[in-house]
Amino acid sequence: MSWSSSSPSGSTTTTSALTSPLETPTSSTRPPSSQQSPKSQSEGSESQPSINSANQSASDQSKERVTVPSACVACRSKHLKCDGLSPCTRCSANSFECVYVRSRRGFKGPRKNGVQGKIPTAAPGAGSSCPMINPNAGRGPHVPTGLATPPDNRLQAVPRPLDIPYDVNNDLTTYDPNKNLPASTSGLELRERCIEAFFYHFHPAHPFLLPRTEFMELRQKQGLEHLLAAMRYVGSAYVSSANTVALGLEAERLVYGADCPQDAYRVQAMLILTIGLDGYTYQEKALQILMDAQDLALKLRMNKREFAFLNSNGSQIAEESWRRTWWELYIVDGMIAGVHQKSDFRMKDMPNDVDLPCEEKEYLSGFIPQPSSLSDFDDESFDGKELTFSSFAYRIAALRNLGRVLSSGLLQSSTPDGDAILRVDNHLVTWRLHLPENKKKFINNEGKLDEMLFQAHMITEATTIVLHREFSELDSSVAKGVTSCAPHKPIIPGENYNIHAAKTVQAAQDISKLISIPVPLIKHTHFFTCVVTLGSIVHLSCWSTLMPYMQDDDLKQQLRLNTGALKTLWQVWPSAGKAFGQVKGVAQEIFQSKKIAVESGYWTNFAQEDVMRVMIDDQRIMDELDLLH
Repeated sequence: MSWSSSSPSGSTTTTSALTSPLETPTSSTRPPSSQQSPKSQSEGSESQPSINSANQSASDQSKERVTVPSACVACRSKHLKCDGLSPCTRCSANSFECVYVRSRRGFKGPRKNGVQGKIPTAAPGAGSSCPMINPNAGRGPHVPTGLATPPDNRLQAVPRPLDIPYDVNNDLTTYDPNKNLPASTSGLELRERCIEAFFYHFHPAHPFLLPRTEFMELRQKQGLEHLLAAMRYVGSAYVSSANTVALGLEAERLVYGADCPQDAYRVQAMLILTIGLDGYTYQEKALQILMDAQDLALKLRMNKREFAFLNSNGSQIAEESWRRTWWELYIVDGMIAGVHQKSDFRMKDMPNDVDLPCEEKEYLSGFIPQPSSLSDFDDESFDGKELTFSSFAYRIAALRNLGRVLSSGLLQSSTPDGDAILRVDNHLVTWRLHLPENKKKFINNEGKLDEMLFQAHMITEATTIVLHREFSELDSSVAKGVTSCAPHKPIIPGENYNIHAAKTVQAAQDISKLISIPVPLIKHTHFFTCVVTLGSIVHLSCWSTLMPYMQDDDLKQQLRLNTGALKTLWQVWPSAGKAFGQVKGVAQEIFQSKKIAVESGYWTNFAQEDVMRVMIDDQRIMDELDLLH
């Protein structure tokens, strides 16, 4: 397979520069359980092998010592002693980028007016601002500025697994990327582990880059450092030995560097950064980079069918990758708009005639069929053609339905328009009814998950809740503190259990069923976190209205399932930890209110043994939630 070494755009190769080391937290995304002084950190950490040769000592003495901070970002994030050289000995030995920031112990938050003429600084904990931002760097009109939403303080105790299962397929080297590295392991090898982790864990959920084999071949022929840096950043989330902060700094520095070509590979890198930053709770920053990626994609005319052909060098796999890149921009834009409810689904109105992606098995095999168009998909029921469409195509269709809900104006209306709701809901029902038989199960005959189909159903259930919850009369006030994914929107409670409530509750139950599919949860897109959270809000609303004597076992089991899923996703994505803490807090508040009501004898007409039995069961669930933390 031959690959072109030319840039897939034909446009200029410069863009506005993002200068500076960016404001960074001084711990990695796997923060410690407590804060230590630099001295205690160095004394309590594992000692690293020292370099004792005379040549190395002479070299170290000739280095310029950095006088402001006591340790670089890489050493501080691992709680290792730093010699303060520039670069320090440890970063030199491991090929890490050596970055110093001023320590601000006791700092409670970012300055409102930014930093004036100084190197950006950071708090020593999990970070109070996005690690990918420099508020004062020179930039063009679309380079992001401003602080992103800070992560929740609960993330300072984020649970990290000793090992994440890594039973790779035949296309990958078999190893465990989380196994403790020997002292002789080079930084280069660790960086490659992040690339492998990207392909194994992340790529199946967002499969727009070339398959691994073809990508590695292209990598040897064309400089793709900005893209590789973004891949390492996201891949490092699955590799406990990796320094996610330093890799994130490197990724944005390369993507927004003055010498970064304005080509479609840059679009791919920015899209990867968007997804990773969103999973790390930096929602505003992620949205800014996503908009930059969209602008560049339009400038390159990636929304035109011919772009894929003209920039593929005759490779059908490359053509397919470019088609997938456009549609993944569309998917991610819709997911962010839907689950965070802070932005418009901008790409839903962008004209495009890009053909639909093929099945994942076809993409990975390299045997790409003749692509179908979006009009083929829409006319399937009427034109009499015997066409089959991929799971990716049904995923796109699910996002189009979400776009219809978001653009309908129903979510901003104070009075429901029954006809308008019915029209939009019909699209959701039609999507389900027209699924082929082979698209009604998530696990194929080989026992593998169809992640694209999983996401299509995930999106459809979330869209159902977004549409109907507004008119369900289910009291949402109890969950007003669950804001990790989207701001709270009050719903006027009512006396009747209407059709909207029924559809909302059913969708929440179906989301809980998705959790039980026998596939590791960390293999799913991180956007599943917010979908689970959305379902949890519905469960909490229902549970809060039930009296203690009622048989609510199924509802409580679904809540346990949801919180367990968030806890598992938290092992990789901090956004899940933030959601878990909020859902857990609301569940405990509901339990305490019910307990107080029982102790005060409020329900005297009901059998005391029934009430106490349920309350004991509820207490057991609360104890389990505490253990989950």
